[in-house]
Amino acid sequence: GFQRVAWDLRYPAMRVKERGEGEEDEDFPSVADLGPLALSGDYSVRLFEKVDGAVTEVAGPQSFKVVTEGSASMNAADRAAREEFLRRAARLYRALYGATKTAEDVQSRLKTMRDALAETPAVERQLGAEADQVEQRDREILRALRGDREIARRNEPVPLSISDRVDGIMEGERFSLQKPTQTHVDAYNIAAAEFTDQLAKLHILVDVDLAKLEKDMEAAGAPWTPGQVPEWTEK
Repeated sequence: GFQRVAWDLRYPAMRVKERGEGEEDEDFPSVADLGPLALSGDYSVRLFEKVDGAVTEVAGPQSFKVVTEGSASMNAADRAAREEFLRRAARLYRALYGATKTAEDVQSRLKTMRDALAETPAVERQLGAEADQVEQRDREILRALRGDREIARRNEPVPLSISDRVDGIMEGERFSLQKPTQTHVDAYNIAAAEFTDQLAKLHILVDVDLAKLEKDMEAAGAPWTPGQVPEWTEK
């Protein structure tokens, strides 16, 4: 039949929406599912079809122009500053989202690893202590990334997390067509500096310490746990 597709005048979002998530308000969807607003300029669209893996262009390119209301009040430097800031903020949001999900995944994997260690009492004392250290450091990273949720549940004040700062930027800029505010610029600089430190810690934790723990468990013959490829040779 006859189909219409409308572009929301935004660049791609920084995450793929998770399956099972509830329906959102069409007028105010989650900021996680919105990319930055497109800037004024010339664009083009092309139409392709994919049949049995073969991709064929069927129409285009068709050019069109996007005009931003109020852009005339901004000089070239302000427009360039807005574009650069939105690009950097979106990249930070993407990395922060991925780091948080990775740290949460580590928590889930450690729970299964503890169950596996309980089935391997010969090495549980030594490797259990290593698992405790990895879990504690992962909790500290998560606390910095998304805040102290345990204290927040008690309605107690908690310091601003990296996620709080970045979410504030994304929410504030989601419909903005003007140069970013100094408050958002300052929040970005603080969040970027703090995230750089936490991301380095997360890389060491996952790539070195967690990998070593999984390798030691594999060598000890502990039950298989998600996240690793088992080693096997026929003897």
